[in-house]
This record gives sequence, structure tokens and C-alpha cells, in this order.
Amino acid sequence: MIDLKATPEIIQKTAEHLASMSPDVLQIFIDDATLEVEDLDVSEDNKQRLIRYYATHLATIKAQTVKRKKLDVMETEYNVSNTAVGLESTPYGQEYSRLLKKLTKRNSINLTVI
Repeated sequence: MIDLKATPEIIQKTAEHLASMSPDVLQIFIDDATLEVEDLDVSEDNKQRLIRYYATHLATIKAQTVKRKKLDVMETEYNVSNTAVGLESTPYGQEYSRLLKKLTKRNSINLTVI
């Protein structure tokens, strides 16, 4: 079994665009993601997968929020707008959503009353 516990280093390896984000900031996203999934009725390995994807999603949103361009002495800062919202706004959020649905789906009984 491979230990892929969510750590800032694993998050940075998962998403190269987060390589420059501080490990302390990434740890905040990991902590938030842990609180989100800790009570789910799934195996510990699957909880770690969910935590990694959700933390990466949150960090990616933060990284996309503000962009800076610097040219010589002139610097421009702006917010990036994305038409997708929520978990759909990043591939990591989409994978988190897919896994969550897969892991937490319940068998349901379809009854027709006549």
C-alpha cells in the first residue's frame, strides 16, 4: 500500500502550478479539506484521496483569483473570472465530486405504487 497522505509536498506534485504556494498556506487548505471529509463513511485511503483533491481544488481557486504581470517598472494585478462555479471550476474539484458520488452512493430501491 502506498502512503499518499495529504501533505503540502504531495499537493505541489499533484498540481505544478501550486509549486510556488507556501506549504503553510497549502496546509490550511488540507486542514479545511480534512474537516470536510473526516465524517464520511469511507475507508481511510479514500478519505485521503478526497482530501488531496479537495485541498488541491481550494488552492487552485486561490491561485487563480489574483494574477500579476510585471513589465520593467509597471505592474498589473487583476482577478481572473471563471464561468464555471463551485467544484466544477477546477479539474480537481470535478474529480473530488466524481469520487464523492462514487464512494457515498447508496443503493436505493425504486418502488412503484399502483
